[in-house]
Amino acid sequence: MDTGRTARAVRERLPKAHFATIYAKPLGRPIVDTFVREFRQEEWIYFPWDIDYRFVSPIKTNPKS
Repeated sequence: MDTGRTARAVRERLPKAHFATIYAKPLGRPIVDTFVREFRQEEWIYFPWDIDYRFVSPIKTNPKS
């Protein structure tokens, strides 16, 4: 949640809903009821689907192969 704008819109429509998130940032934090970790507002959260994975050769090969 970067700014909390989406959560605010949902909160207006569902005022009794319990908002649970994995991550929260300061601008969205007042809207969230439960969260696992808080990040600084300017910190970007990288998700696995945001990262371009590339093959990297092993540092050491298995001698039994």
